[in-house]
Amino acid sequence: MKKLTVSILLLAMSSSVAVVSAQKAKNDTVTREQKIGEVIITGALGIQRKLDSQTNPAVVISSEKMNQAASPNVLQALTAKAPNVQINTSNSGVNSSYDIQIRGARTVTGSTSPLIVIDGVISSVAIMQRIPPNLIESSTILSGTQGAAIYGPQGLNGAIILTTKKGSGKRKVNITLNSNIDFDRVAFVPTRQNLYGQGWDGDRIHVENGSWGPAFNNPTYAGQMVAIGVPAYDVNGDGIITVNPSGDVPTQDAAATIKSAFSPLSKDNVKSFFQTGTTFNNGVTVAAGDAEGYASLSLNRQDREFIVMDDTSKKTYGMFKAGMKKDKWTLDGTVQYSNESVSTTDPLIFRYLLQSSAEIPITSFKNYTNLPWGWNIYYQNPYWSIKHQRNTSKVDLMNGTINVGYKINDHITLRDNGTVQTTSTDVLNWNDGWSNGVNNTVLFSPAPTAFASTLSQQNAISRYVYNDLMANFDYDLFEGLNMNATIGFNVQQTNSKVTSAGGSGLKIPGVYTVWNLTTPTNPNSLNNTRSIERRNAIFANIDLSYKDYLTVNITGRNDWTSRLLNSDASIDSKYSYFYPSAGFSFLPLKAFDFQNDTLSRLVLKGSWARIGNDPVSVYAIENTAVLATGYPLGNTVGFLPNSGPADYNVTPEFTNSKEVDLGLGFFKDRVLVDFNIYETKTTDFISRAVASSASGINSKLTNVGDLRNRGMEASLTVTPIKTSDFRWDATVTYSKFKQQVTDIAGGQDQVAIYEGGSVGIYAVKGQEFPVIKGTGYQRDSQGRIIINEQTGDPLYTNNFIELGKVNPDYTMTFSTNLRYKNFSAYANMEYRKGGVFYSGAMQGMAFSGQLEQSASFDRTQGGYIIPNSVYMNSAGQYVANTSIKSGGDSYVGLADYYSNVYGAIAENFIVDATFFKVRELGISYSLGREMAKSIGLDGLTFGVYARNPFFKYAKENKGYGDPETSIGSGNLRGIAGINQYPTVRTFGFNTTINF
Repeated sequence: MKKLTVSILLLAMSSSVAVVSAQKAKNDTVTREQKIGEVIITGALGIQRKLDSQTNPAVVISSEKMNQAASPNVLQALTAKAPNVQINTSNSGVNSSYDIQIRGARTVTGSTSPLIVIDGVISSVAIMQRIPPNLIESSTILSGTQGAAIYGPQGLNGAIILTTKKGSGKRKVNITLNSNIDFDRVAFVPTRQNLYGQGWDGDRIHVENGSWGPAFNNPTYAGQMVAIGVPAYDVNGDGIITVNPSGDVPTQDAAATIKSAFSPLSKDNVKSFFQTGTTFNNGVTVAAGDAEGYASLSLNRQDREFIVMDDTSKKTYGMFKAGMKKDKWTLDGTVQYSNESVSTTDPLIFRYLLQSSAEIPITSFKNYTNLPWGWNIYYQNPYWSIKHQRNTSKVDLMNGTINVGYKINDHITLRDNGTVQTTSTDVLNWNDGWSNGVNNTVLFSPAPTAFASTLSQQNAISRYVYNDLMANFDYDLFEGLNMNATIGFNVQQTNSKVTSAGGSGLKIPGVYTVWNLTTPTNPNSLNNTRSIERRNAIFANIDLSYKDYLTVNITGRNDWTSRLLNSDASIDSKYSYFYPSAGFSFLPLKAFDFQNDTLSRLVLKGSWARIGNDPVSVYAIENTAVLATGYPLGNTVGFLPNSGPADYNVTPEFTNSKEVDLGLGFFKDRVLVDFNIYETKTTDFISRAVASSASGINSKLTNVGDLRNRGMEASLTVTPIKTSDFRWDATVTYSKFKQQVTDIAGGQDQVAIYEGGSVGIYAVKGQEFPVIKGTGYQRDSQGRIIINEQTGDPLYTNNFIELGKVNPDYTMTFSTNLRYKNFSAYANMEYRKGGVFYSGAMQGMAFSGQLEQSASFDRTQGGYIIPNSVYMNSAGQYVANTSIKSGGDSYVGLADYYSNVYGAIAENFIVDATFFKVRELGISYSLGREMAKSIGLDGLTFGVYARNPFFKYAKENKGYGDPETSIGSGNLRGIAGINQYPTVRTFGFNTTINF
């Protein structure tokens, strides 16, 4: 095994393991606490085990830890709280999207998200994100493959197991109120040059979308008041906006005249565009019950206004949960409902904002939302976009779960766990558009770019049904040896229906219906799709425990999936596949009855697992033909062969994993250390392979190659101080992994995961996965950049070259909690070293003349000499370049150079992804029990907090993008789009009242 990786089990969550203090003396540091290894966790199939008896690494995160910074959703609350668990905010819009991976990827094109289990039943990330974190009783992260192998393909990427809060544990009714308010501020925007102003080719042109104008110290313009954008007036007072080509202010009914001094504004004009965002979150829980029965009702409302005006999100969540025990029966049920309404404008406005030069008073256009154009003629005024371009969605989600148990006798129990999830989505997107003429008269030349009005709507309904029917057998085989076995049958079915329509040209302004369109959507853009996906399985789980110090776990599962075909059942069943797993946990101190105050904990674990996976879309294999459009079909319906089909003979990919774990505790668990090393190998992974042009298809989804992932995790948790009044806990984790493509079939060297313009994400044979590839400079044998002697332009590759790996070299986290009497303080930090990402914002700034690099020389003298560059002389030798400028010898042509040459070389926009972030920081105060009772309460806690208050990026990353941001989830990491909003800092305060 080469370079195996380390991960740490964040095991010391003190609030979740403390039981009772048996001492009363104020300074007595000896408290009777449950040892960390004795903590009961909920694992796969809802089976409860002691933490050290779990045969695979498990990270327990207490409710207190999840709620300390009032995170708006569970995923954000889990960020940086477990080793080798990367949770990225891939898009920081009003309805932020998150991407989560545990120990990297085990598949290339399939889902890399972990399994979500809520109250013993498989759920989804969508439902998990809607549950307010304060309703979570406990969370367990199973980072290893074997721990979740019993769940089949869905457990391939590990699992997050959540248990929601039940009753109060008392017969009396307990009411809890939670309220918090967040304030969001833009953390940064890209650093842009502030030496040159609006214009092109060195001239000041007040309708251009670039900063290729004269220098701000140019004596002709310096400090002068200049026109900004297209002057627009209601000249005749008839409500029709027109323009005055001369730019002179007319004497009648001026609608807009914006001028500004030709010098950089004192504050960054892009950052000034964004407002302070707010989030109001309020919830109430009413609960009562005891060991025989319980019930609770929770309601929560979250209203968020984003940093972009009028971008809003409104979420309503309700959960009713009840359970009872009667004779041999147990019954638990949960009903959850959430409604989410989101309204956003076109996120491309951020791209347009970044093209504004430093003297543009962007906020001055706020009062002219009726003016489609802004400070240039190429794209719209962002405030017009806010009012006239809206993307709206409403999502209703209903989830019902039921768990029924019947105890036949002391040894046999029957259980049935089931859930039904229904999701209804209603999307309506529109823009009002504008023309570049009024009453068929062109305003002036060049005229503002026309913008066609459009409308699209989509309705989708999906229903997911899941059920486990299980029988549990609990027997003592002989003295000291217990067998706990579960066998079961699983059924899953997903029904989906999508209907959509749209088109361009709204006949009546403000009426957003399909019948109001002048050009309805072509048939190929219409959608009326229905699908059904089924999965059945049988499974078995066996736990053998010997005298509480040796546990052996064995699982087996066989799946039947409708995604795959069975061409010949007598030869091979592609849609049916079996996979097993095994693991052990050994506690030597208990085995040899070793009592020692120095070494208080010693646990050894090992596991092996094999899991099958079928990342093939429903009906992908049968989708052999697609609807054809265009000439010569016209309005005739016709079909063509699918140019990207799935292989009829595609078979499941299999992942084999093995790992070894060591846990140590010293000084009565005041010091805890955990080490894990693991390796996973995925064979016959499924992805798209390039097909021969003679076949008539472009690519085929098929079994392509092999993927290997090796990693390690390590954690250190210490409690330096522990008295009745003061306690300090701190945890440091270190984790790393390296995933490598070891083989690709068919003589290919690489497989494209994503391709866009001059850059892409690839799986490359022999290289780490994923890697970024794109266009790069041509270099000689000494690594010097080769330029064209005649033009000065650098030469770049026609084929993509490797530009760097996406994943970090390693990740470290640090968390600390201090509690003094009724005060508590905490901090949670994360550091990721290495990896790279591609900045779309940086590439866009190259086009518009905003890059600092493009203003590091005197533009009036032309371009610059590329450092360490060479050219080929007439003798065919490379000669050091000391005089030839790239970008020409005059200002004219610089914009063209940066757009068409510099901007076409993806290598220029590769940025080091290293970062350090303080994820959470805060302090809280809780009233003492007696004081709370004196004012009629059971408890009162309030605090202040911050999320992402401080950060530090690599020196070369001057705000060009947050390394977490990406164009998609899963393996689509590493490319940050130009239209993705900047990261925000959040500050807030919260209050919790119990009575």
